[in-house]
Amino acid sequence: MMNWIWAGIAIVGITWGLITGQQAALSQGVLQGAIDAVGLCVKLAGGFALWSGLLAILEKGGAMESLAKAAEPLLRRLFPGTGLKARQSIAMNMTANLLGLGNAATPQGLEAMRRMGAESSVNESNGAATDAMCVFLVINASSIQLFPTTVIAMRAAAGSASPASIVTATLVSSGISTLAGIAACVILRNVFWRRRA
Repeated sequence: MMNWIWAGIAIVGITWGLITGQQAALSQGVLQGAIDAVGLCVKLAGGFALWSGLLAILEKGGAMESLAKAAEPLLRRLFPGTGLKARQSIAMNMTANLLGLGNAATPQGLEAMRRMGAESSVNESNGAATDAMCVFLVINASSIQLFPTTVIAMRAAAGSASPASIVTATLVSSGISTLAGIAACVILRNVFWRRRA
């Protein structure tokens, strides 16, 4: 759907530029936009490489497994009925999100969902998401960010004088949204559990 929306916007813009006789400005804008996009990608690549590399080093060094074990009591309460492998994937996903690495978090998030689905008899019987899967989705979407690397890299690439000044605001707002999401999941789980019972 988004492809159709973007294509429609581009077609309308190009058509309007041609109708109004702005061919030179249109050509210059398209070319400058392409140049700026490539420049932004190159500037962002360094930050992504740094944090993705750090995450890979932590994973290879066993730190991620240690983190999963340290977070085990919390993860067991948040995701009841999940196995150790699923909780390890959840811990790795959350760590990547804490570092602001949504791209690195996605594969672990998908793996966690796959493992939770494979462990659940509810999911096997009717394809429905389990309570643990719903909580994980909410936490993954709100994702507490200690260090929003993507936004900081984008602000630095745009020439911000203080690109990391958003860290406190991001931590507070993402923390509040995560707690609100978990609270909503607990309330809804209790309401639906009572109805099922």
